Amino acid sequence: MRTSKKIVAISSDMKKLKTILRQIPKERLPIAQGLYNELVFMQTTLESLKTQVNEEGPTAMFKQGRQEFLREHPALKAYNTTVQRYSLLYKQLVDFITTNRYKAKRR
Repeated sequence: MRTSKKIVAISSDMKKLKTILRQIPKERLPIAQGLYNELVFMQTTLESLKTQVNEEGPTAMFKQGRQEFLREHPALKAYNTTVQRYSLLYKQLVDFITTNRYKAKRR
């Protein structure tokens, strides 16, 4: 059940973006579609990582030989990196869409 709710949330959020993609010229659509597909994957990954951090906490014990250290949870580190790249990719797609809209209006 948890998975289906997650899919619905992703679908409803990305549907808006998907409808905007229809306005892009066909010759440019593969680029936009590729960016969109990566965003969907990253959003799913972010949800998974966020769940893991919420369940296990932001820190984890790390053992190296006889020593143990408390460090940032690997899932949190991956989340922080992914969310940063997600934001950049989202901006890239929005810029791509707005550039194409601007060009279409000028014609």
